[in-house]
Amino acid sequence: MVMRDEAGMPFLIKIQSREKKFETAPELKQKGSWVCLNIETSCQWPVNPQRFEFAGYEMWIIPITLEEHGGIAMKLSGGISNEDAELLMYRFLSVLSWRENSGITVAYRSGGSSPYMVGLNKKSGFVICEQFDLTEIICPEDEEPRIALALMREARSLNHHGYAFLSFWRVLEVSYPNPKARIAWMVATLPTLDGTDSKEAFNSISSNNADEICKHLFESGRCAIAHAAGKPIINPDDPRDERRLYRELPLVRQLAERAVEERFGILTRSTEYALHLYELRGWKEVFGEDHIKRLLKGVSPVDGKHADVPTINIRLHQRREYLPFENMVIAALVVDSARINLSYRSQDRLVEIRFQLDFSAERLHFSIENGIFGHDDNSIRAAEYQREILRFFRDYLMNGELQIFDADTGKLMSRKDAFMPVNCRINLDRCNANIAEAQAEVDRRKSAARSARPFQP
Repeated sequence: MVMRDEAGMPFLIKIQSREKKFETAPELKQKGSWVCLNIETSCQWPVNPQRFEFAGYEMWIIPITLEEHGGIAMKLSGGISNEDAELLMYRFLSVLSWRENSGITVAYRSGGSSPYMVGLNKKSGFVICEQFDLTEIICPEDEEPRIALALMREARSLNHHGYAFLSFWRVLEVSYPNPKARIAWMVATLPTLDGTDSKEAFNSISSNNADEICKHLFESGRCAIAHAAGKPIINPDDPRDERRLYRELPLVRQLAERAVEERFGILTRSTEYALHLYELRGWKEVFGEDHIKRLLKGVSPVDGKHADVPTINIRLHQRREYLPFENMVIAALVVDSARINLSYRSQDRLVEIRFQLDFSAERLHFSIENGIFGHDDNSIRAAEYQREILRFFRDYLMNGELQIFDADTGKLMSRKDAFMPVNCRINLDRCNANIAEAQAEVDRRKSAARSARPFQP
């Protein structure tokens, strides 16, 4: 994905110096009692500070610089202790590790009156991004999924095949504590693993029987790593053991991922992308499970009287708000088979936007070509709306990610993946020129309105 500035122009992401890393976040310069976790990770890390909320507390992503580690920080408030703050930050790192499919290790703890980070003796080899997408960051409430995610982070962070194998196996034990239930689930799941490396590992074991492979993984993997009193045993000096564990590690890793998904309902990014559940998630709560089931059966129970349809904000990820698309109210709701067509309008009725909720396909359908309609009543507001609509067009065509929020609660109701133009070329200069022309019309109407005012001595 190409990063673009507010005018849509592409730019390179650069690592800030230590002196400049907090320029966009003056809150981080405020004195207080700060707790920081300095991290080492193979996943990309932001170069800009980022504020977010986790478990009801405000936290900060601390950007990586050429001189210091990146990490996360928390300013103690509300009576929370240092230890409890660290616990919450560790939980967030486990969630982030799951989301990014990468290990994250805490290298140092630091802090004090400011969010000080430990020096970094490294000048190259960084994997960076502008910011994390924390739009729908999860926060498990139960202890079992928290431990499972913590063990996944640990396993992904280890560069020792044996200990990583053991940590992934512990995820299976947390997910399915009963040994018989765990074995039955593994036997049923092993043949369904679809990763290339998992299939190769499955075929590399002498038996293609799932029961025998499950037994092999337990005895020659889990037990051989954890114990030294019996046979078989993993010999750290034997390269054959290391190569075998490396070859078989994908099996237990993907089993652990499946266990977290199926047992706790915490999906990987790839599964979320395949299912697109985030596109209609909030709308399902609006219309209710019973109504949607009836809709899928061909019954049409939904209309404006059956659902408390919210006022919404329509935005694009990492772009400032668009004036006509804030606090939009329902204008029409039409049921078409298992699809609901919605029309929303601005409260002054000058702009309307239309989209479709397709519950049969789990998709939110929106067309930039024929989904937005504006009315010009020659007012200043109408001219401002035209400028904002043109800005929305430009930003959406430049890989915009559509987001729909409940305007009253601020809750994200649905979102789409980045728009990818097909068989067309975007003229960015022309787009920006159109926006400039629209702004000129705003200025002209404002000037005309001032001139038309009666003189008052």
